[in-house]
Amino acid sequence: MTIKTLSIAATTAIVSLALFAALNPTAARAADDSSLRFDAGNVEPASLTLPANTPVKLKVTNAGNAAVEFESFELHRERVVQPGQTITVYIPALPVGTYPFFDDFSHGAVKGEIVSR
Repeated sequence: MTIKTLSIAATTAIVSLALFAALNPTAARAADDSSLRFDAGNVEPASLTLPANTPVKLKVTNAGNAAVEFESFELHRERVVQPGQTITVYIPALPVGTYPFFDDFSHGAVKGEIVSR
């Protein structure tokens, strides 16, 4: 792809999102904050239920003493969280379903799921 093609695609995506938000303000609004907490090789809650079809600001806290990496192939999200840090992961409006996530730095030993209902 050329830079011009990428620029046109990016502009189209931005305009489409802006129009969607303008025409559907309920869908554009994020649900109340939800949160996950990684600590000592565990994640709490291991199963987090979120409202379907509603964007969510997910707070991810690392209470441990080593970095963790919140990763989900299904959600297309991958974020490193340093010890003592809380980050925000923006989750788009999800259809009903189950979306696994894991700490990539634990080689998948620490894992959980987000359930959209």
